[in-house]
Amino acid sequence: MYIPLSLLPLSLLLGLQSVAALPAANGVRGGKQQMAQILRGTGIRGMTVNQLNTLLRNLQAQGVTLGCGAQGGGGQGAVGGGEGATGGEEEAKENELVLNGKFDVPVAVQGGELKQDILFTSTAVGAFEYEYQAANADEVTVSENKSPAAPPAGFEAIEPSSFKITLAQSKGAGLTLSKIDYIFDPASAGLQGKDITKSQVGKLCENTGQFVISDTLGSLEFELEENEVTLNLDKNVTAEGEWGIFLPIAA
Repeated sequence: MYIPLSLLPLSLLLGLQSVAALPAANGVRGGKQQMAQILRGTGIRGMTVNQLNTLLRNLQAQGVTLGCGAQGGGGQGAVGGGEGATGGEEEAKENELVLNGKFDVPVAVQGGELKQDILFTSTAVGAFEYEYQAANADEVTVSENKSPAAPPAGFEAIEPSSFKITLAQSKGAGLTLSKIDYIFDPASAGLQGKDITKSQVGKLCENTGQFVISDTLGSLEFELEENEVTLNLDKNVTAEGEWGIFLPIAA
């Protein structure tokens, strides 16, 4: 079956063509950022990664070819997974949305236990991300502070800026999931000779005006596939506040 582009809704067409045009995921611009690129400006809103994958597979199974008047091949494979994507990976993304955020602009997040990853504008050596999941909807605002307090003793600020988070309704309390992420760009000149796998996430203590790095903040993990450091906050730690990304100073 051949479907002329003119017969498809513009927003859907742009999303599908974006999928076909994207290169294979690698480095800092992995699956999350590719998905964000697809959704940005296409008008496709409220569609999960799994739903978009299913749509693409169904079109391919029906022999649908998209084109501008000549028979031609379209994009192959599902978003972020390609031909090697597994059912488990798809299920993990079924209840997940990737949202694009801009600093100082409130981002509306849904309730209903829908996991939402808010990826913000790139900064010096990568991009800041906040992950939200809760029963109730909220509004998240992140601001970039280009002149933050000094790093903790023995550390350097691998990302020169810090990031201030506010949640209008919950204030960061009572969330099912609350994670502070930073996705590094390995091509950045500022990362040359740096072991980003040892990155730490610290929170500014308002009483002392100093950043604190502590296991009591949450569970820290570095995801090699995404070049991402992620801090899964403990239930008694709120995301509201100022966060920095640090690296131990080499001896």
